[in-house]
Amino acid sequence: MRLLKNNRIWLIYFSVVLIPLLTISFYLFTLAKDRYVSTSVVIVKQVGQVGIEQTNGLGALLGVNNTSAEDAQFLKAYIQSPDMIYQLNKELNLIDEFKGDGSDPIFQLPANASVETLVNYFNKRVQVNLDEKTMMLKVVTQGFSPEFSLKLNKAILSQSEQFINNVSQRIAKDQLVFAQDQLNEATSQLSMARTRLLNYQNQNQMFDPQTQALAVAQLVTGLESNLAQLRTEERMLLSYLNPDAPQVIAVRSQIIALEQQINLEKSKLTSKSAGNKLNSRAADFEALKAQVEFNTDLYKISLGSLEKARLEAVRKLKNVIVITSPQLAQDAYYPRRGYILLSAFFILTVLFGIGQLIASVIREHQE
Repeated sequence: MRLLKNNRIWLIYFSVVLIPLLTISFYLFTLAKDRYVSTSVVIVKQVGQVGIEQTNGLGALLGVNNTSAEDAQFLKAYIQSPDMIYQLNKELNLIDEFKGDGSDPIFQLPANASVETLVNYFNKRVQVNLDEKTMMLKVVTQGFSPEFSLKLNKAILSQSEQFINNVSQRIAKDQLVFAQDQLNEATSQLSMARTRLLNYQNQNQMFDPQTQALAVAQLVTGLESNLAQLRTEERMLLSYLNPDAPQVIAVRSQIIALEQQINLEKSKLTSKSAGNKLNSRAADFEALKAQVEFNTDLYKISLGSLEKARLEAVRKLKNVIVITSPQLAQDAYYPRRGYILLSAFFILTVLFGIGQLIASVIREHQE
């Protein structure tokens, strides 16, 4: 009875542990295809110089600021995205490379795989690990030949470089376009303001109504001073001459002429009707001149903003710096046959032990 029980245990052990283990071994050593690994390490570097206080460690050495954390995360997401995979599939024909000869049903891509299946399979065969301290991206690619593994890694680096360049250039271009549009608008407004000012000067045939009004005002002041002197002289003459005396009449004539001249000059400056009076022209001219000055200042600001945007655009350009270039693998790294067999042996043995324990408990309760 005891011998029969031992034979049954060995039979179960053979069925649960040895047969699956032999099956796995047969598969690993006959059907499983070798997979070769190529590894590269990259970092995203900003062209512009950054302050020392913003960087530390390798980031300071490479000139990478804190924005590299976001850039590295974006690049990692892009490498694992369908966009990258679709592009690589067009370039390298990933489906044919990954499905191989179809003799390995577990590690090779199915022959009738869809694009969605390719995306999932790609992310299993391409690992992208980010070092949070140095912001370095480690790209590990697997292939059924050393040449394809290396080619795939290089293609990923090339697409990554193009992605980073396109993103940074697009941002820089948007900034430049906005600054250029602002400058064009400021230039147009300044040109129109200057044209209005020149047309006003040409139509009124005067360079500066305000200066001319000031000159007329000074002339009126001078005439009024002369008028006051003549009236004083008139009073002095009347003190010892008759009103009909020739001297008195001559002075009065001069006074009347001055009064008429003063009224005429004042009428050029102001009157109840706006018309073409110098004060109205001076006010209009001053408004046009102020608009030209404002648009000139706006043009200068826009010109400075454009130059600043150009410098900022250059400073924000980024590149993918390859720290470690991918190399052609000499030996297959996957599948790790020894590790898989050892793990399978322990798992199957544990399952066998659990099964025996459960069976023993059931027998004890039945007895």
